Amino acid sequence: MIKNYLLITLRSMMKNKLFIFINVFGLAIGIGCCIVAYFNWEFDVVFNAHHIKSEKIYRVSQLREFEGTEKLYGYAPLPMGLAVKQNIPDAEKVTRLNRSWSNFKVEDNLFPGGVAYVDPDFFDIFTFEFINGNPADLKDKSKVFLSDELARKLFNSTDVVGKQVTQVLGTNLKEMTVAGVFRKQPASSSFFYQSYMHYDNFYDDAKEVKEDDWKNWTTLFVLVNNANRLPVIHKQLQQYKENNNKVREDFIVKEFVLDPFVGMAQRDDINNTWSETRDANSRAAVYAPAIMAILILLIACFNMTNTSIAISSRRLKEIGIRKVMGSMRVQLVCQFIGETLFICFLALVIGLFLGEVLLMSWNALWVDMKLTSHYLDNPVFLFFLVGVLFFTGLLAGSYPAFYISGFEPVGILKGKLKLGGTNIFTRVLLCLQYAISLLAIVSSIAFYQNSIYQREFDLGFNQQSVIIAYVENGNEYETYRNALLQNKDIVSIAGSKHSVFSSRYRDPIKHEAKQFEADIIDVGDDYLKTMGLTLVDGRDFKKDSETDRKESVIITQKLAETFKWDKPLGKEILWHDTTRLYVVGVVKDVFTNGLWAELNPMMIRYTAQENYTHVIVNSPVEKLTDVNAFMEKEWKQIFPNRLYNGRYLNEELKESLTVSDNIVKMFVFLGIVAMILSATGLFTLVSLNIIRRMKEIGVRKVLGASIGNITRIINTEFVIILFVASILGCTIGYYLVDLLMDSIWDYYRNTTTITFVVSVILMFFISAVTIGYKVFSAASMNPVSTLRDE
Repeated sequence: MIKNYLLITLRSMMKNKLFIFINVFGLAIGIGCCIVAYFNWEFDVVFNAHHIKSEKIYRVSQLREFEGTEKLYGYAPLPMGLAVKQNIPDAEKVTRLNRSWSNFKVEDNLFPGGVAYVDPDFFDIFTFEFINGNPADLKDKSKVFLSDELARKLFNSTDVVGKQVTQVLGTNLKEMTVAGVFRKQPASSSFFYQSYMHYDNFYDDAKEVKEDDWKNWTTLFVLVNNANRLPVIHKQLQQYKENNNKVREDFIVKEFVLDPFVGMAQRDDINNTWSETRDANSRAAVYAPAIMAILILLIACFNMTNTSIAISSRRLKEIGIRKVMGSMRVQLVCQFIGETLFICFLALVIGLFLGEVLLMSWNALWVDMKLTSHYLDNPVFLFFLVGVLFFTGLLAGSYPAFYISGFEPVGILKGKLKLGGTNIFTRVLLCLQYAISLLAIVSSIAFYQNSIYQREFDLGFNQQSVIIAYVENGNEYETYRNALLQNKDIVSIAGSKHSVFSSRYRDPIKHEAKQFEADIIDVGDDYLKTMGLTLVDGRDFKKDSETDRKESVIITQKLAETFKWDKPLGKEILWHDTTRLYVVGVVKDVFTNGLWAELNPMMIRYTAQENYTHVIVNSPVEKLTDVNAFMEKEWKQIFPNRLYNGRYLNEELKESLTVSDNIVKMFVFLGIVAMILSATGLFTLVSLNIIRRMKEIGVRKVLGASIGNITRIINTEFVIILFVASILGCTIGYYLVDLLMDSIWDYYRNTTTITFVVSVILMFFISAVTIGYKVFSAASMNPVSTLRDE
């Protein structure tokens, strides 16, 4: 019996090769997209899952309430590390985590390598796979542990235990011995550092940091084996609130909390929690591919359903004869669903290959995230594939199977039953297909418009003509600046302690009874000019003015707006409850968070040259590459033991633009695929509808109907379907695009009238091109041939 079912299936497929090919290819694309979505989802699910003790690990975080708003910070005061270790025995293992961007030197070669400073319990708490060495040697302050990737860069080998390497941090050179080599942590890990060393080295490298200073922060993890003791530990942590709040009156901690390591990376992304660890991918990056894949798969399934119903008229006699010969309805249902499942199986096989191709394309979009496929060792994925197979098979084949198998054989064999073309169900499916396709087109156009909007967005400073390099102090700044002045292509040079995209700090500021937090940066002479900040009121700082250093500030328009100042010049600001500052200038708003988060008010202070750590260079855009090369050349002569660290300012904005561009690519892909699948579905229905109505068309032509009239008659119902789909797709697109953009950025361009008009016109144009020739050929056919055939 199974053999007969298979033979019938193959014969049916051979009679409808074109339509079967369309459906197999469409389903394969949908399944391929589902495979990418699965591994993208898996990447998020397994984030930090390789750490064996993850369920026993907690981060000590601080909950702060300010102006009625609570926010969780993934930091703890630095002295709490030793305090917890000494006084809370239920926290069986404790480690702090801080970092620096030092370099490593082997012989005369310099290499970049981020360093993490941790306590000896670190490798006992977290899971690292060691290739060589003993993790216990982390107790030795003179030892360093390298990733296999960094070890190969430094020594071209991973067998390097006992070898010497020089840590270069500014002007400090420190000889370290390699104690071990670990396999680089996966991209789905919170720890991305290339090397680890004992925490005491942090005090040597950051000389201004003191171990008993509650103003300094660290990321603090504890291992708790007995979960029943968590309430006790939580209560014991609160004794340190008083120490913190005495020292940090500007940062009052409401509560210290034990933040579970499981799910920490995802929560940090959602809540924008500050920490020294890596966040998981944004929720939009996790959910958007899954939504896209489901939509494409639905369109392909709707295509399959429509095609099955439309071509069923060719099999009516087969159904009637089989029923007369004794076939039961359940057998016919199994036959038709089996045929659909067989087609879906073919699509699944092809989809596996397409999935690999799409996976490579997906990985090409992102720098830090590389998805890898693994099938045989992944039972969850195998269940997923089986689920997709049966989902598509049952969704696409159930309705046609039950609908067609229910006909009475008498009506079929007498020729009274006519089936094919369209019915209410197929029209609804086609409408949904085109609504989804239009949604994809609307999204792709909207995100393209948004990418242009964000590229042209005025962030309040010159992002295209600036290079920033980092030095240790004012003397290094002076030396480097003098060397750079030789280059005539440099328009201006400025120094600062902070800048708009690096090392700024936040503090509460007051005016009368109103208080809020503001971003603060300390800058030197010509900073506004070099960075391209626009002064809209007042003046710049006076060079070498001691008064300006002590009490003058320049504020942004947002800060003036927050205090509701119409005339901000001369207004007094109270900082740290004791320092009185006076506004001497106002600049255009500066978007220190880019377009990701809400614009913060900012205050600019004047600092002495001895505090400079930034060298800021402005040059014409067309000369910027040459100027950067010149800066690197001079750097190597002045600072031979340090890697050149200059970077273009617009590199800070690359992440936002990359995300925007990649989303455009994803939705363009979705739009193209969805439109192709919907257009082929329309082509299938129109083609089979024309076959069904050939006699009607012939009679109309004999009676004098023109080609235009016949074209109108054939197309009317499809035009109505497209019109309804346009309303549905535009309505959903309006809300969905806004929802998705709002989950990614705070500043974006939403859909416009042009977005919807262009999308609808494009949809109608593609549809017209798809079926135009077919309809025109049918309308132009000689009626004699049609009627003689009848």
